[in-house]
Amino acid sequence: MKKIVCLLLFLSALALTVSPVKAEVSVTLHLDRRDATLSDSIQLQVRVSGTRRSDAPPVIEGLEPFHVTEGGNASRVQIINGQYHSGVDYTYYLQPKKKGVFQVGPASVTVDGQTAKSNVAPLNVMSGGDAPGSEKEPVFLTAALESQTAYVEQQVPYTLKLHLRANVSDISLDLPETHELTFRQLEKPKEYQAVYHGVSYRILEVSYGVTPLKPGRFRIPPARMGLTVYRARKRTARGLFDDPFFRGALRAGRPLSVSSEPLALEVLPFPEKAKPEFFSGLVGRFTIEGSLSGSEVHVGDSVTLTVRLSGKGNVSRLPDLEMPSLDHLKTYADEPAFQTSAGADGLAGSKTMKWALVPDREGRYTIPPFTISYFDPKAETYRTQKTKPLTLKVLPGKTQTLVTTPQTEKSKDSSKSAKREVKEIGHDILPIYTSISGLKDDGGLSSKAMGPGNLFCWAILMAPFLVLGMVFLGLRLNRKSDQTLYAQRARKAAHVFLKGCRRNPKDANGMMTAVRDYMNDRFQLSLGSLTPADIPKLLMEKGVHPDTADKLKKVLEKLEGRIYTGGETACGSASRDIPDIIQQIEKELR
Repeated sequence: MKKIVCLLLFLSALALTVSPVKAEVSVTLHLDRRDATLSDSIQLQVRVSGTRRSDAPPVIEGLEPFHVTEGGNASRVQIINGQYHSGVDYTYYLQPKKKGVFQVGPASVTVDGQTAKSNVAPLNVMSGGDAPGSEKEPVFLTAALESQTAYVEQQVPYTLKLHLRANVSDISLDLPETHELTFRQLEKPKEYQAVYHGVSYRILEVSYGVTPLKPGRFRIPPARMGLTVYRARKRTARGLFDDPFFRGALRAGRPLSVSSEPLALEVLPFPEKAKPEFFSGLVGRFTIEGSLSGSEVHVGDSVTLTVRLSGKGNVSRLPDLEMPSLDHLKTYADEPAFQTSAGADGLAGSKTMKWALVPDREGRYTIPPFTISYFDPKAETYRTQKTKPLTLKVLPGKTQTLVTTPQTEKSKDSSKSAKREVKEIGHDILPIYTSISGLKDDGGLSSKAMGPGNLFCWAILMAPFLVLGMVFLGLRLNRKSDQTLYAQRARKAAHVFLKGCRRNPKDANGMMTAVRDYMNDRFQLSLGSLTPADIPKLLMEKGVHPDTADKLKKVLEKLEGRIYTGGETACGSASRDIPDIIQQIEKELR
């Protein structure tokens, strides 16, 4: 009972930590083989991802040449990194009615009123005697090319099938060796049952993509498989080991090597007629898409431009596109993201390129189309794809004014200009006399003592002038001390910057902030923000050489690029370059 309670508590906690992922419904159609005979039963699977139910069973096109038997459906649930993924698989079995090449699919699935469609899978149906080989052999290997002709760098599916009527183990494969052709595995090995020359075989199939590197006619040597074959020993008399429990021990294994037939492939060069000027050797079928993360942006803010190339073919040739230069629009390129996947019909892949765009002036900008050219081997022609022109509206940003008045002087001036309220602090305590009779001589100073010839009188008269002179001298001295203080702060700014960089290594954001603080302290400024474009003018006005100012600008632009593109936040070489440039600035300012 305690174990059951603990298990329920564990499952409840797991359910709380798992977050369901709402994904778009996608449908894929898969056949367990590309070639079959009239006697085979082909498994068809429709795989729906993003939901565990559908409004109705899938509707599959292209099934008229087959007898179809339902194999049921099964739901599936996956928990990956705490995220919940679900789906449902529908299985069918196809029995061919006639031979030929057929296109199975697409499969349409409706979920909550929305319909999603799958891919189309080809199937080649042959009669039982169309395939080469001998039905007498219990183990043999066949090889086949999807096409006998191809263009340079066009990938051609190459399929090996190991036919088995005996139990085997320790299978190894040696592919043909040739310098003009490259082989790449497309799918994981598949295993199924098939009828060949009226005999049922277990088939082990593995697919590769053959890519020719230059034009010409090439011979593909036989592929070889090594394996161990098990057969039952002959027995002359019945005995203890006739029991079925011991029959496995009576089987003996022998090594065997089987080879496929050689093949030929004719490789054609690219036609020169109508060949695009900037053709990069891309072969297959590809698309290009472009988008902006927003249609409006303020001056100084960033918006992301994304261009995605995708398709099937020699995807390793997908080029790195260049962003055109636009006035008043800074661009910071991110590292391209490249992905590939292998299928029965060859390699597929995509390359995603991103740029951070930072405008420095308001207005309306048009980003010109990006172009890609490729050769379509099925149509035997060149094709060009372009993105749509993109428009970006730039709104005014927050303007900032450089304040060149030292902060301490600003605070003093504001204190002087402020008015103070007059307060009454007391009353006169002496009585008010209305007649001269209330006055009498109390032994104070006589009129003679206060006469013009007395020194004391002159001292009293000169005292205000002496006080004013002392105040004037004090203000002058105080002003000189403030200037001395500012000079000390300016000399100390570089020391504080260099010391901070050595003790606490900074990332890109931290280094930009440290440079801004240095500029504020060195030149007694109040800059809320600092861009690389502000650096040269400000430094040259203070007496710094233009080359030195330009060096600092270029290093800060690299840091700004790291920040805007969202890439690596580390400073890289800037952590060494900026301190050296700051020291050079201090030398030139002395």
